[in-house]
Amino acid sequence: MGMEIWLMKQASLSSAERATERVAVLMTPTEKATFADRASCMGLSLGQFFREAGAAYADSGQKEDIDSDALDAALNQLEISTTRTEAVLDSALAEIRAALLL
Repeated sequence: MGMEIWLMKQASLSSAERATERVAVLMTPTEKATFADRASCMGLSLGQFFREAGAAYADSGQKEDIDSDALDAALNQLEISTTRTEAVLDSALAEIRAALLL
């Protein structure tokens, strides 16, 4: 099924966008056999297996950026909330001290 999707994507690309470049990757024969088995089980060529794995890896980096942005926003809100809470507590303590001195 994965190979069919890839073929459909390739058919819709212009000639300038077709996969024409090669990337040599050195690995042991055992590694190659393992990856070839995984690709075969998924119905993919070895090349398509690595293209999809690379795309998934790139997408996960984008998710980490989004998660990082969300975390930064949450931390910013926490800092604002903490500052407000400290101010309210300082005011309450001042009122308590004033009441105790009366």
